[in-house]
Amino acid sequence: MRSTLLLVGVLSLVGCARKIPGTEIDDTSDSRAILDVMTAYRSAVEQRNAQAIINLADPNFRDDGGSSNPDDDLDYTTLYTSLANRFQRIEDVRLDMNVRRMEFDDDTKAARVTYTYTLSFKMPTLSTRTQTDTDIKQMVLKRSPDGEGKARWRIVSGI
Repeated sequence: MRSTLLLVGVLSLVGCARKIPGTEIDDTSDSRAILDVMTAYRSAVEQRNAQAIINLADPNFRDDGGSSNPDDDLDYTTLYTSLANRFQRIEDVRLDMNVRRMEFDDDTKAARVTYTYTLSFKMPTLSTRTQTDTDIKQMVLKRSPDGEGKARWRIVSGI
């Protein structure tokens, strides 16, 4: 009887994992670290800071821009010049992101983050009106060692 009560108690605790407030995401050190990367990414986009985004990227970074057109593909070596060129054409950038889900793969030390975003910006060479883009997107992050031997989450794709 005592072991049955203990088992019921343990199972009830397992089902009550703490969630990050306002989400259905388990509150773990990894999920918090990934949210920190997402926040730093959002800030870097709003500041149009290509170097800050590169600092968040993994050296194996590759992104197809969500299309089959190779003209918008990015990799780690072209990231700075491509982002810098894109950022030169836009002003008044605002990015709102809402992380919906995080899926972890312990074997590959990777996480897939599904998020919704709303991006607003001006492109003065095309129009004086604010442009807006809203969509659902995924970002893949990988836990890899930094220069000090500590593991940290870096963006592999999905910017």
